[in-house]
Amino acid sequence: MDIYTLCDEIQLQTEVKSRVFDFFNDFDFTAVDKQLKAFRDYEKMSESLAELQIILGEDTDNIKILACMLKASADAYEVFKKKGISDEIYFATMKCYTRFIEETNQMTGRLYFDRYWWTTRQAGCHLFRIGELEYEMKHIDGSIVIGIHIPSDADFSPSAVDDSIASARRFFSKYYPELSNAEYRCHSWLLDSQLRGMLKKDSNILHFQNLFEIFDEGEIGSDFLEWLYHTKSTDYSILPENTSLQKSVKKHLLSGGVIRNAYGKYDI
Repeated sequence: MDIYTLCDEIQLQTEVKSRVFDFFNDFDFTAVDKQLKAFRDYEKMSESLAELQIILGEDTDNIKILACMLKASADAYEVFKKKGISDEIYFATMKCYTRFIEETNQMTGRLYFDRYWWTTRQAGCHLFRIGELEYEMKHIDGSIVIGIHIPSDADFSPSAVDDSIASARRFFSKYYPELSNAEYRCHSWLLDSQLRGMLKKDSNILHFQNLFEIFDEGEIGSDFLEWLYHTKSTDYSILPENTSLQKSVKKHLLSGGVIRNAYGKYDI
């Protein structure tokens, strides 16, 4: 896989793609080959990312690091092919770049890349989009668990979620048999038990919560603002009230409440 084909297949925004190619065509990637390959070692991702940023230096709109992530992701195609993982899953996984840039554009009105701290997982073959959800092979306390993530463009209906989890279990049993019996976990504001009082009984979120055994109520978070309100502003008074959940959470926040990122274990 080459970076040009990858960018076309994931429909990277035209303006961003042009800037990526300008950098890609003039840069000697042997200078960062060690760091990009190290993304495949889960324990070295953060260290390698920090080294990469130092090498790249000033990076307007993070175009340089985006090009490097795309190069590593294009090279990762070889891993997918050797394991026999489908192109459908490969491209669905790598469409994260286009989605992240669009999400940022919707909030800021600018096309730039701000999720480089996360995409080492895709570039390093640690995270896969399978159906509507994403699954990360997370190293926790000396073992590997499958972390479940919910992309912003996911069909979050009960049937789509159930199908995705069932497909993921088959995927890991086939391609990573050592993880056949791995524990599935989710760390998300969507698991905050306080939401139960704000949701209808047939809520998609409530169905999702019911799939998990909550083992830690988690830390206070603010990332829910981005997903629920499409903003990073902590001025709760100006949050929109276009849905019943937006209204309920806003009322909760203005009364001094908080939203937590709870930890749940998938209850098979």
